[in-house]
Amino acid sequence: MIVALDIETICNPDAVALMPEPEVKTGNTKDPAKIAEKQAAAKAEMLDKAALDPLTARVICYAAAGENEGKEQHFTAITPEITDDNERELIQEIMKMLGTSDIRIVTWNGIGFDLPMIYKRAIILGVDPGSFGAPPLSAWMKRYSTDRHYDLMQIWGGWNSGQYSKLDTVARLVLGEHKTDGIDVTTFADVMQTAAGRAKIAAYCLQDTRLTWRLWKRFNGVMFQ
Repeated sequence: MIVALDIETICNPDAVALMPEPEVKTGNTKDPAKIAEKQAAAKAEMLDKAALDPLTARVICYAAAGENEGKEQHFTAITPEITDDNERELIQEIMKMLGTSDIRIVTWNGIGFDLPMIYKRAIILGVDPGSFGAPPLSAWMKRYSTDRHYDLMQIWGGWNSGQYSKLDTVARLVLGEHKTDGIDVTTFADVMQTAAGRAKIAAYCLQDTRLTWRLWKRFNGVMFQ
């Protein structure tokens, strides 16, 4: 079974509360308003980075896409609240999927982001991948291999970081499709406070997964067998 996978993350408010305030170089600036503006910008940058670090992030959503009898199939799930228990349940669902017999995963930058994030959050939350039949992280991280994991960003870029491209760029030029417009991922922590907001995040994640799946279909037989 071959399944495309994508996740969305936000900064963990509990972890951020423990982080020191970012250092701000004010130079010769004496104006309190300008200093406050620089401090706010530094704090915003810190929070954006926190959403990408397993120590300070939370996985809030995942989506999967594949095909059954020639028809595209998809699934998405998002946590209703930002808590350890809700995130743990989401991680467990992902591990169940990764533990499916003979599964092969398709991602865009899964080696650099999605899979390390999933597994490291599992460590922090006390989730044992093996109890769901999922292999260790290293099984998905092999360079130049598509035995278990097709990381399309790596494959498209020839495993050369200087040649990496964004999903949206490749999807637009290869498929004539694109990521969901009008969504700012840095606002997800606020957006997910409402049911409508969570639906938007889930749809955004699902569209990324669909694009990844459709790119896999275009690449298959040409860039790999």
